[in-house]
Amino acid sequence: MGKLILFCIICLCCNRVFAQKDTLQTYVVSYDEKMVGSITYQNSSNTFFMTYEDGADSYKAEFIPNTQQRLVAGLSYKMIDVSVGFTPNFMKNDGSKLESNNFNLGFRFNYKKWYQSVTFINQKGFFIDFDHLQRFYLPRFRSTKLGGTTSYVFNDKFSYKTIFNQNQWQLKSAGSFVPNFSVYYTNLTSKDRPDHVHIDMYTFSLAPSYHYNWVISQKFLVSAGLLVGAGINIADKDVTPLYEVSTNIKLGYNTDSFFTYLGVNSNSFFQEEGKNEFYDSFADVKLAIGYRFDPPKKFKKLYNEVTRRIGF
Repeated sequence: MGKLILFCIICLCCNRVFAQKDTLQTYVVSYDEKMVGSITYQNSSNTFFMTYEDGADSYKAEFIPNTQQRLVAGLSYKMIDVSVGFTPNFMKNDGSKLESNNFNLGFRFNYKKWYQSVTFINQKGFFIDFDHLQRFYLPRFRSTKLGGTTSYVFNDKFSYKTIFNQNQWQLKSAGSFVPNFSVYYTNLTSKDRPDHVHIDMYTFSLAPSYHYNWVISQKFLVSAGLLVGAGINIADKDVTPLYEVSTNIKLGYNTDSFFTYLGVNSNSFFQEEGKNEFYDSFADVKLAIGYRFDPPKKFKKLYNEVTRRIGF
């Protein structure tokens, strides 16, 4: 009798395990064994805003990068997601200001429910817009941003990868609560005036977010997310409160080999000190096409060897 009960318990546990696996498979399809290549047209920038008061007068200055369009080549395989963006001369806004540039480099890694993004943005050549009344061009004004975000996804049925890369696809609608911790270093320099500008800023923020993938049909979906958080900003040894707001939306089409999508993302950091306020926003619009294919055997062997040695 005892053996029969033990047998029934084992069968019940196995049934639950396989049922859970089948349930997850009905929500998400994985392309981890495929290498994913993509080309993306991207219109993006890291723009800076400043409001300040001089006596009874209030002013607002906006620092807008001259170069905002670029092409991004992406390649991902399993845990690794790498993208490189650059701006060809024919995409630059003003042919007389070809010395401006906008370079972007991004990485994404994930392990189980943990996701890590790393971003590097380097921009040169900015317009300064004063209250939309006066505009000046500073060809030697440069911004550099380096940082990233660590995220944790609670719901196993929700595919976070569907939002940011294409080695997964959501099959049934699902959403998840996703807490995020972000760290960024930003440097602003300008040699356009005798009194050179040099500002170093460090931002730390903790932000909860919620994302949802709405599956319209087997091949079409709409994804949306909202993040609101707070933290601190350190600039020239001054520490001020920091607020973060981020949104994203994506319209996607997918088959097992080919995919395309339109995505809109924005992320803003606000800080306020007395009656003066400074914040920056990096936002982009993406139109991408891509293809999945079998990885080269030598690359696959190398990847498996490296991940085995580091314990993944």
